[in-house]
Amino acid sequence: MVEALAAEATRQELQARVTAILAEAARVDQELASAIAMATGAELIPEGPHSNDPAVQDMLTDPPEDPQQFHDAWENLSQEQRDWLYEQDHAIGNHPGMPFEDKDHYNRMHLSELQAANQAELDRLAKEHPGWTDGRPDTPNPSPPGFQEWKAQWDNANKTRQGYEQVQRALESPDGLQRYLGVIDDQGHAAVSINNPDTAIRNGTFVPGTGQDLSRLEYSASKSEAMLQATLEADRNLKVGDVSMTTWMGYDRPMSILTDAPSPSFAHDGAAALDDFQAGMRASHDLAAGPSVNTVIGHSYGSTLVGAAGLDGHLDANNVVAVGSPGVLADHASDLSLAPDANVFASRAENDLIGIATYATLGPDPMGQGFGAIPFEAAPGAAGPFGTPTIDAHSSYWSPGNPALLNMGRIIAGRTDVTPPTFTP
Repeated sequence: MVEALAAEATRQELQARVTAILAEAARVDQELASAIAMATGAELIPEGPHSNDPAVQDMLTDPPEDPQQFHDAWENLSQEQRDWLYEQDHAIGNHPGMPFEDKDHYNRMHLSELQAANQAELDRLAKEHPGWTDGRPDTPNPSPPGFQEWKAQWDNANKTRQGYEQVQRALESPDGLQRYLGVIDDQGHAAVSINNPDTAIRNGTFVPGTGQDLSRLEYSASKSEAMLQATLEADRNLKVGDVSMTTWMGYDRPMSILTDAPSPSFAHDGAAALDDFQAGMRASHDLAAGPSVNTVIGHSYGSTLVGAAGLDGHLDANNVVAVGSPGVLADHASDLSLAPDANVFASRAENDLIGIATYATLGPDPMGQGFGAIPFEAAPGAAGPFGTPTIDAHSSYWSPGNPALLNMGRIIAGRTDVTPPTFTP
């Protein structure tokens, strides 16, 4: 009985092996037949590059969303395969985890295409109603049928043109430092880096707030330039290329102080994009340059977005800085999911109008003693009549010599010895 069972087991094992061998032979025969058919023209050759490496083929057919996985797969592609992926998806340069050199290469190409499409739309609208392009209808009727709809399209197309022009201007290098286009799309989103984040060992990401769309990119980019210089001043051992600053406008920021800014929805809706960008920056970083200290600075509602990124997901940042913040949605700094041993800092000018908004709809004051952030000094800022707070003070943190700017430079440089505030919120 035992011998019979053993014989049956051996027969089943041999049968399984024979079946597997026959299946493999059938697959090889099919591939050979298909190759012969394509060589003779009887079967169409599939479009796009192909590879015998399953990991590379997976990347070509379905790029992974995870930034680290994407980076690892991207590194195994040839230039031909990378170019082919761009042809399939002209927004591929926005993908977190792609090295910034490649991001810049493909996103600059995409920017040119977006500008051409925008100009074509402007030309179409102008041709449709040439007499309306000065913003006034050319008929006795002050509001002819269709004018308002056409005018809205015309204004939106011109706003888009202004945004692309601002991005193009931000990519210029008047100071001799290379710029990198890390994000660009047709939805009003962009990110421009000074110096290469992949080779820098001190990386800052600046997130502007309410009303700061692409048409105002130059004002936010100038703040990033000031922070880069402040970082170099804070640590004289750093070389210029050791520091990179990114102006990140990758979310739909609120545009109205009264109707939009009190809502946390803009922050929650944009949180994942910031999480992915920071994770991609970590994934693509050149380890040969040494570990990087990554700092995310949010101004005004931008700090609310940064808070949402740390609450809704994981924000890969060694430092988080809330400047002129109406609240970061968290009850305490420890609620934010950040890199291990990360620090949270906060600053507000004494005359900043934003102080009225704290504890309202976006969370407690990050400067408050109970929040758990490290507060630092800022200049008081301009005061209004009878010492009232002002909007000017809200924008004063990057003025030359402002202690807030000097402290932000220290933080980005990896220091924690910030100067304490001179007033109690």
